[in-house]
Amino acid sequence: MSELEKYKKRLIVILLLLLFVTQASTDIYVAGLPTMAKEFGVTPARMNLTITYYVYAQACLFLIMGPISDLFGRRKTILIGLLISLCATFLISESNSLTFIIFLRIFQAIGSASIYIVSRLIIKEVYNKNELLSVTGLFLIGLVLSPALAPVVGAFIIKHLDWRWSFRILGVMLIVLWCFAFIVIKESNLNVHKYRKDFMLSKMLCNYANVITNRLFLHYTVIVGGTFASFYAFISMSSYMYINEYHISSIYYSYLFTFIALGYLLGNKVMTYLNKSGVRPYNLVLVGIIIAVIVILLTLISIPFRNNLLVFIAMVTISGWLIRLATAFINPPIQVGVINAFPKNSSYAVGLLSSLQYVFAAFGSWFVGILPFEPSSNIIISTIVFSLVSLSAFLLIKPSELK
Repeated sequence: MSELEKYKKRLIVILLLLLFVTQASTDIYVAGLPTMAKEFGVTPARMNLTITYYVYAQACLFLIMGPISDLFGRRKTILIGLLISLCATFLISESNSLTFIIFLRIFQAIGSASIYIVSRLIIKEVYNKNELLSVTGLFLIGLVLSPALAPVVGAFIIKHLDWRWSFRILGVMLIVLWCFAFIVIKESNLNVHKYRKDFMLSKMLCNYANVITNRLFLHYTVIVGGTFASFYAFISMSSYMYINEYHISSIYYSYLFTFIALGYLLGNKVMTYLNKSGVRPYNLVLVGIIIAVIVILLTLISIPFRNNLLVFIAMVTISGWLIRLATAFINPPIQVGVINAFPKNSSYAVGLLSSLQYVFAAFGSWFVGILPFEPSSNIIISTIVFSLVSLSAFLLIKPSELK
Protein backbone atom coordinates (compact mmCIF):
# COMPACT_ATOMS: atom_id res chain seq x y z
CA MET A 1 0.00 0.00 0.00
CA SER A 2 1.41 3.42 -0.99
CA GLU A 3 1.93 6.25 1.47
CA LEU A 4 -0.90 8.15 -0.20
CA GLU A 5 -3.31 5.27 0.30
CA LYS A 6 -2.27 4.96 3.95
CA TYR A 7 -2.81 8.69 4.41
CA LYS A 8 -6.24 8.49 2.82
CA LYS A 9 -7.28 5.76 5.25
CA ARG A 10 -5.97 7.65 8.29
CA LEU A 11 -7.53 10.89 7.06
CA ILE A 12 -11.07 9.57 6.62
CA VAL A 13 -10.91 7.92 10.06
CA ILE A 14 -9.91 11.12 11.86
CA LEU A 15 -12.40 13.23 9.90
CA LEU A 16 -15.20 10.78 10.66
CA LEU A 17 -14.33 10.76 14.39
CA LEU A 18 -14.17 14.55 14.46
CA LEU A 19 -17.56 14.78 12.77
CA PHE A 20 -18.99 12.29 15.27
CA VAL A 21 -17.70 14.09 18.36
CA THR A 22 -18.59 17.61 17.21
CA GLN A 23 -22.10 16.49 16.20
CA ALA A 24 -22.40 14.87 19.66
CA SER A 25 -22.43 18.38 21.10
CA THR A 26 -26.22 18.16 20.83
CA ASP A 27 -26.89 14.43 20.83
CA ILE A 28 -25.03 13.68 24.07
CA TYR A 29 -27.35 15.76 26.26
CA VAL A 30 -30.65 15.32 24.40
CA ALA A 31 -31.84 12.71 26.93
CA GLY A 32 -31.29 15.27 29.68
CA LEU A 33 -33.38 18.06 28.15
CA PRO A 34 -36.40 17.43 30.44
CA THR A 35 -34.11 17.33 33.50
CA MET A 36 -32.34 20.52 32.45
CA ALA A 37 -35.65 22.28 31.79
CA LYS A 38 -36.75 21.37 35.31
CA GLU A 39 -33.43 22.47 36.86
CA PHE A 40 -33.51 25.87 35.15
CA GLY A 41 -37.28 26.23 35.63
CA VAL A 42 -38.08 26.82 31.96
CA THR A 43 -40.47 25.46 29.33
CA PRO A 44 -39.41 22.91 26.69
CA ALA A 45 -39.56 25.66 24.06
CA ARG A 46 -37.08 27.77 26.06
CA MET A 47 -34.82 24.78 26.72
CA ASN A 48 -34.83 23.89 23.03
CA LEU A 49 -33.13 27.23 22.31
CA THR A 50 -29.87 25.49 23.26
CA ILE A 51 -30.42 23.45 20.10
CA THR A 52 -32.00 26.14 17.93
CA TYR A 53 -29.29 28.79 18.47
CA TYR A 54 -26.56 26.18 18.04
CA VAL A 55 -27.99 25.12 14.69
CA TYR A 56 -28.56 28.70 13.53
CA ALA A 57 -24.94 29.47 14.46
CA GLN A 58 -23.83 26.48 12.39
CA ALA A 59 -25.91 27.74 9.47
CA CYS A 60 -24.21 31.16 9.55
CA LEU A 61 -20.74 29.70 10.06
CA PHE A 62 -21.17 27.33 7.13
CA LEU A 63 -21.18 30.40 4.87
CA ILE A 64 -17.74 31.59 5.94
CA MET A 65 -15.82 28.44 6.90
CA GLY A 66 -15.14 27.50 3.26
CA PRO A 67 -13.78 30.94 2.30
CA ILE A 68 -11.79 31.16 5.57
CA SER A 69 -10.14 27.83 4.79
CA ASP A 70 -9.44 29.11 1.25
CA LEU A 71 -7.55 32.06 2.70
CA PHE A 72 -5.81 30.48 5.70
CA GLY A 73 -5.69 26.76 4.89
CA ARG A 74 -7.90 23.76 5.65
CA ARG A 75 -5.73 22.38 8.47
CA LYS A 76 -5.41 25.66 10.39
CA THR A 77 -9.14 26.38 10.12
CA ILE A 78 -10.06 22.99 11.57
CA LEU A 79 -7.52 23.15 14.41
CA ILE A 80 -8.47 26.67 15.54
CA GLY A 81 -12.21 25.95 15.21
CA LEU A 82 -11.87 22.84 17.38
CA LEU A 83 -9.87 24.76 20.00
CA ILE A 84 -12.61 27.39 20.34
CA SER A 85 -15.26 24.67 20.52
CA LEU A 86 -13.59 22.69 23.29
CA CYS A 87 -13.13 25.84 25.42
CA ALA A 88 -16.85 26.64 25.05
CA THR A 89 -17.72 23.04 25.91
CA PHE A 90 -15.92 23.18 29.27
CA LEU A 91 -17.46 26.60 30.06
CA ILE A 92 -20.96 25.21 29.39
CA SER A 93 -20.34 22.37 31.83
CA GLU A 94 -19.67 24.86 34.66
CA SER A 95 -22.36 27.44 33.87
CA ASN A 96 -25.43 28.06 36.05
CA SER A 97 -27.11 30.43 33.60
CA LEU A 98 -29.23 29.11 30.74
CA THR A 99 -28.79 32.40 28.87
CA PHE A 100 -25.01 32.04 29.10
CA ILE A 101 -25.22 28.41 27.97
CA ILE A 102 -27.21 29.45 24.91
CA PHE A 103 -24.56 32.11 24.19
CA LEU A 104 -21.72 29.60 24.59
CA ARG A 105 -23.48 27.14 22.30
CA ILE A 106 -22.90 29.64 19.48
CA PHE A 107 -19.11 29.38 20.04
CA GLN A 108 -19.35 25.61 20.47
CA ALA A 109 -20.81 25.48 16.97
CA ILE A 110 -17.56 26.83 15.47
CA GLY A 111 -15.87 23.44 15.81
CA SER A 112 -18.69 21.46 14.25
CA ALA A 113 -19.08 23.98 11.43
CA SER A 114 -15.39 23.86 10.56
CA ILE A 115 -15.40 20.06 10.51
CA TYR A 116 -18.65 19.81 8.55
CA ILE A 117 -17.55 22.17 5.77
CA VAL A 118 -13.76 22.05 5.62
CA SER A 119 -13.61 18.25 5.81
CA ARG A 120 -15.64 18.02 2.60
CA LEU A 121 -13.24 20.35 0.85
CA ILE A 122 -10.31 18.24 2.06
CA ILE A 123 -12.07 15.11 0.77
CA LYS A 124 -12.60 16.79 -2.61
CA GLU A 125 -8.90 17.70 -2.83
CA VAL A 126 -7.42 14.40 -1.59
CA TYR A 127 -9.68 11.71 -3.11
CA ASN A 128 -10.26 11.12 -6.82
CA LYS A 129 -13.61 11.41 -8.56
CA ASN A 130 -14.31 7.66 -8.45
CA GLU A 131 -13.81 7.64 -4.67
CA LEU A 132 -15.75 10.83 -3.98
CA LEU A 133 -19.33 9.58 -3.52
CA SER A 134 -18.43 6.51 -1.45
CA VAL A 135 -16.00 8.48 0.73
CA THR A 136 -18.60 11.23 1.20
CA GLY A 137 -21.13 8.61 2.24
CA LEU A 138 -18.62 7.08 4.66
CA PHE A 139 -17.77 10.50 6.09
CA LEU A 140 -21.45 11.26 6.67
CA ILE A 141 -21.72 8.11 8.79
CA GLY A 142 -20.45 10.44 11.52
CA LEU A 143 -23.84 12.10 11.32
CA VAL A 144 -25.52 8.82 12.26
CA LEU A 145 -22.91 7.55 14.71
CA SER A 146 -23.49 10.60 16.87
CA PRO A 147 -27.29 10.26 17.30
CA ALA A 148 -26.87 6.46 17.48
CA LEU A 149 -24.27 6.35 20.24
CA ALA A 150 -24.11 9.76 21.95
CA PRO A 151 -27.63 9.67 23.46
CA VAL A 152 -26.92 6.26 25.04
CA VAL A 153 -23.64 7.48 26.50
CA GLY A 154 -25.28 10.73 27.58
CA ALA A 155 -28.22 8.93 29.22
CA PHE A 156 -25.87 6.81 31.35
CA ILE A 157 -23.77 9.85 32.27
CA ILE A 158 -26.84 11.88 33.24
CA LYS A 159 -28.33 9.00 35.25
CA HIS A 160 -25.18 8.25 37.27
CA LEU A 161 -23.66 11.76 37.37
CA ASP A 162 -25.49 14.73 35.81
CA TRP A 163 -25.83 16.59 32.51
CA ARG A 164 -22.72 18.69 33.20
CA TRP A 165 -20.51 15.63 33.00
CA SER A 166 -21.74 14.94 29.48
CA PHE A 167 -20.09 18.21 28.40
CA ARG A 168 -16.97 17.58 30.49
CA ILE A 169 -16.43 14.18 28.89
CA LEU A 170 -17.15 15.64 25.46
CA GLY A 171 -14.48 18.28 26.11
CA VAL A 172 -11.90 15.64 27.00
CA MET A 173 -12.70 13.75 23.79
CA LEU A 174 -12.22 16.96 21.80
CA ILE A 175 -8.78 17.50 23.37
CA VAL A 176 -7.66 13.98 22.42
CA LEU A 177 -8.95 14.28 18.85
CA TRP A 178 -7.41 17.73 18.48
CA CYS A 179 -4.02 16.17 19.19
CA PHE A 180 -4.60 13.43 16.60
CA ALA A 181 -5.85 15.97 14.05
CA PHE A 182 -2.71 18.05 14.62
CA ILE A 183 -0.57 14.98 13.78
CA VAL A 184 -2.62 13.42 10.95
CA ILE A 185 -4.19 16.19 8.86
CA LYS A 186 -1.99 17.70 6.17
CA GLU A 187 -2.71 20.89 4.32
CA SER A 188 -4.61 20.04 1.12
CA ASN A 189 -5.27 23.59 -0.07
CA LEU A 190 -2.24 24.29 -2.25
CA ASN A 191 -3.68 27.55 -3.61
CA VAL A 192 -3.80 29.62 -0.41
CA HIS A 193 -1.65 32.42 -1.85
CA LYS A 194 -3.73 32.55 -5.02
CA TYR A 195 -6.97 32.67 -2.99
CA ARG A 196 -5.58 35.51 -0.87
CA LYS A 197 -4.43 37.43 -3.91
CA ASP A 198 -7.78 37.07 -5.68
CA PHE A 199 -10.01 37.53 -2.61
CA MET A 200 -12.53 40.34 -2.64
CA LEU A 201 -15.60 40.57 -0.41
CA SER A 202 -17.72 41.71 -3.33
CA LYS A 203 -16.54 38.70 -5.34
CA MET A 204 -17.41 36.35 -2.46
CA LEU A 205 -20.91 37.82 -2.21
CA CYS A 206 -21.26 37.54 -5.97
CA ASN A 207 -20.28 33.87 -5.84
CA TYR A 208 -22.92 33.21 -3.20
CA ALA A 209 -25.47 35.15 -5.25
CA ASN A 210 -24.69 33.05 -8.34
CA VAL A 211 -25.22 29.87 -6.36
CA ILE A 212 -28.39 30.83 -4.49
CA THR A 213 -30.11 32.18 -7.60
CA ASN A 214 -29.60 28.88 -9.39
CA ARG A 215 -32.98 27.15 -9.65
CA LEU A 216 -31.56 23.66 -9.39
CA PHE A 217 -29.54 24.56 -6.30
CA LEU A 218 -32.69 25.81 -4.57
CA HIS A 219 -34.52 22.58 -5.38
CA TYR A 220 -31.58 20.54 -4.04
CA THR A 221 -31.62 22.61 -0.86
CA VAL A 222 -35.32 22.19 -0.18
CA ILE A 223 -35.17 18.41 -0.76
CA VAL A 224 -32.39 17.99 1.81
CA GLY A 225 -33.77 20.74 4.05
CA GLY A 226 -37.13 19.04 4.47
CA THR A 227 -35.53 15.84 5.76
CA PHE A 228 -33.23 17.79 8.10
CA ALA A 229 -36.14 19.82 9.48
CA SER A 230 -38.15 16.66 10.08
CA PHE A 231 -35.35 14.89 11.94
CA TYR A 232 -34.32 17.90 14.04
CA ALA A 233 -37.94 18.40 15.02
CA PHE A 234 -37.88 14.78 16.18
CA ILE A 235 -34.58 15.30 18.07
CA SER A 236 -35.91 18.40 19.83
CA MET A 237 -39.22 16.93 20.97
CA SER A 238 -38.66 13.17 21.23
CA SER A 239 -37.26 13.21 24.78
CA TYR A 240 -40.35 15.09 25.99
CA MET A 241 -42.60 12.59 24.22
CA TYR A 242 -40.90 9.40 25.38
CA ILE A 243 -39.83 10.51 28.87
CA ASN A 244 -42.45 13.07 29.98
CA GLU A 245 -45.55 12.09 28.00
CA TYR A 246 -45.16 8.29 28.00
CA HIS A 247 -42.89 7.90 31.09
CA ILE A 248 -40.19 5.82 29.38
CA SER A 249 -36.88 5.92 31.26
CA SER A 250 -34.05 8.00 29.79
CA ILE A 251 -31.98 4.83 29.29
CA TYR A 252 -34.68 3.09 27.26
CA TYR A 253 -35.26 6.33 25.39
CA SER A 254 -31.60 6.38 24.39
CA TYR A 255 -31.94 2.83 23.04
CA LEU A 256 -34.93 3.88 20.92
CA PHE A 257 -32.96 6.89 19.69
CA THR A 258 -30.09 4.60 18.76
CA PHE A 259 -32.43 2.34 16.79
CA ILE A 260 -33.73 5.37 14.90
CA ALA A 261 -30.26 6.72 14.18
CA LEU A 262 -29.06 3.36 12.81
CA GLY A 263 -31.53 3.81 9.97
CA TYR A 264 -28.95 6.10 8.39
CA LEU A 265 -26.21 3.52 8.72
CA LEU A 266 -28.29 0.88 6.94
CA GLY A 267 -29.39 3.35 4.30
CA ASN A 268 -25.82 4.44 3.67
CA LYS A 269 -24.70 0.82 3.18
CA VAL A 270 -27.48 0.18 0.67
CA MET A 271 -26.95 3.54 -1.06
CA THR A 272 -23.20 2.88 -1.44
CA TYR A 273 -23.86 -0.60 -2.84
CA LEU A 274 -26.40 0.74 -5.36
CA ASN A 275 -24.04 3.54 -6.37
CA LYS A 276 -21.22 1.08 -7.02
CA SER A 277 -23.69 -1.01 -9.03
CA GLY A 278 -24.29 1.92 -11.35
CA VAL A 279 -27.59 3.30 -10.02
CA ARG A 280 -27.92 6.96 -10.99
CA PRO A 281 -27.93 9.69 -8.29
CA TYR A 282 -31.47 10.74 -9.30
CA ASN A 283 -32.75 7.21 -8.65
CA LEU A 284 -30.95 7.08 -5.30
CA VAL A 285 -32.71 10.26 -4.21
CA LEU A 286 -35.98 8.86 -5.60
CA VAL A 287 -35.65 5.90 -3.21
CA GLY A 288 -35.30 8.37 -0.33
CA ILE A 289 -38.36 10.31 -1.46
CA ILE A 290 -40.44 7.12 -1.73
CA ILE A 291 -39.43 6.29 1.85
CA ALA A 292 -40.51 9.82 2.88
CA VAL A 293 -43.93 9.19 1.33
CA ILE A 294 -44.17 5.95 3.34
CA VAL A 295 -43.33 8.00 6.46
CA ILE A 296 -46.22 10.38 5.74
CA LEU A 297 -48.66 7.49 5.32
CA LEU A 298 -47.40 5.64 8.41
CA THR A 299 -47.58 8.79 10.52
CA LEU A 300 -51.17 9.43 9.42
CA ILE A 301 -52.12 5.81 10.13
CA SER A 302 -50.66 6.10 13.66
CA ILE A 303 -53.17 8.77 14.70
CA PRO A 304 -56.15 6.41 15.29
CA PHE A 305 -53.90 4.22 17.48
CA ARG A 306 -53.05 6.94 20.03
CA ASN A 307 -54.96 5.09 22.74
CA ASN A 308 -52.98 1.90 22.09
CA LEU A 309 -49.70 2.95 23.67
CA LEU A 310 -47.39 0.19 22.38
CA VAL A 311 -48.70 0.31 18.81
CA PHE A 312 -48.59 4.10 18.66
CA ILE A 313 -45.05 4.38 20.05
CA ALA A 314 -43.89 1.64 17.68
CA MET A 315 -45.36 3.43 14.65
CA VAL A 316 -43.93 6.83 15.58
CA THR A 317 -40.52 5.28 16.29
CA ILE A 318 -40.50 3.42 12.97
CA SER A 319 -41.42 6.68 11.23
CA GLY A 320 -38.39 8.34 12.82
CA TRP A 321 -36.23 5.41 11.74
CA LEU A 322 -37.49 5.66 8.17
CA ILE A 323 -36.74 9.39 8.06
CA ARG A 324 -33.11 8.63 8.88
CA LEU A 325 -33.11 5.88 6.25
CA ALA A 326 -34.45 8.34 3.67
CA THR A 327 -31.77 10.90 4.55
CA ALA A 328 -29.03 8.38 3.71
CA PHE A 329 -30.36 8.08 0.15
CA ILE A 330 -30.97 11.81 -0.28
CA ASN A 331 -28.08 13.64 1.36
CA PRO A 332 -24.83 12.21 -0.19
CA PRO A 333 -26.00 12.24 -3.85
CA ILE A 334 -27.21 15.83 -3.52
CA GLN A 335 -23.98 16.91 -1.76
CA VAL A 336 -21.94 15.45 -4.63
CA GLY A 337 -24.43 16.85 -7.17
CA VAL A 338 -23.85 20.35 -5.82
CA ILE A 339 -20.05 19.94 -5.93
CA ASN A 340 -20.28 18.76 -9.56
CA ALA A 341 -22.71 21.53 -10.52
CA PHE A 342 -20.37 24.26 -9.21
CA PRO A 343 -16.81 23.02 -9.82
CA LYS A 344 -15.25 26.50 -9.62
CA ASN A 345 -17.24 27.60 -6.57
CA SER A 346 -17.54 24.33 -4.69
CA SER A 347 -16.54 25.83 -1.32
CA TYR A 348 -19.30 28.43 -1.67
CA ALA A 349 -21.89 25.95 -2.94
CA VAL A 350 -21.17 23.35 -0.23
CA GLY A 351 -21.15 26.02 2.46
CA LEU A 352 -24.40 27.57 1.28
CA LEU A 353 -26.14 24.21 0.91
CA SER A 354 -25.05 23.17 4.41
CA SER A 355 -26.05 26.56 5.81
CA LEU A 356 -29.53 26.45 4.34
CA GLN A 357 -30.19 22.84 5.30
CA TYR A 358 -29.29 23.73 8.89
CA VAL A 359 -31.56 26.76 8.70
CA PHE A 360 -34.25 24.21 7.89
CA ALA A 361 -33.06 22.08 10.83
CA ALA A 362 -33.20 25.03 13.25
CA PHE A 363 -36.61 25.97 11.92
CA GLY A 364 -37.80 22.41 12.50
CA SER A 365 -36.51 22.55 16.09
CA TRP A 366 -38.30 25.87 16.65
CA PHE A 367 -41.48 24.86 14.84
CA VAL A 368 -42.04 21.66 16.83
CA GLY A 369 -41.44 23.59 20.07
CA ILE A 370 -44.07 26.27 19.50
CA LEU A 371 -46.86 23.90 18.49
CA PRO A 372 -49.44 23.99 21.33
CA PHE A 373 -50.20 20.27 21.51
CA GLU A 374 -48.80 17.21 23.25
CA PRO A 375 -45.21 16.34 22.21
CA SER A 376 -46.39 13.31 20.22
CA SER A 377 -48.87 15.45 18.25
CA ASN A 378 -46.19 18.06 17.60
CA ILE A 379 -43.87 15.36 16.19
CA ILE A 380 -46.64 13.97 13.95
CA ILE A 381 -47.48 17.39 12.52
CA SER A 382 -43.85 18.38 11.88
CA THR A 383 -43.01 15.01 10.30
CA ILE A 384 -45.87 15.28 7.81
CA VAL A 385 -45.25 18.95 6.99
CA PHE A 386 -41.51 18.68 6.35
CA SER A 387 -41.72 15.37 4.48
CA LEU A 388 -44.22 17.01 2.12
CA VAL A 389 -41.75 19.88 1.62
CA SER A 390 -39.04 17.45 0.42
CA LEU A 391 -41.51 15.63 -1.83
CA SER A 392 -42.72 18.86 -3.44
CA ALA A 393 -39.19 20.04 -4.27
CA PHE A 394 -38.20 16.67 -5.73
CA LEU A 395 -41.14 16.73 -8.14
CA LEU A 396 -39.73 19.96 -9.62
CA ILE A 397 -36.44 18.46 -10.84
CA LYS A 398 -35.78 16.28 -13.88
CA PRO A 399 -33.74 13.04 -13.92
CA SER A 400 -31.11 14.69 -16.11
CA GLU A 401 -30.59 17.48 -13.55
CA LEU A 402 -29.16 15.26 -10.83
CA LYS A 403 -25.94 13.52 -11.84
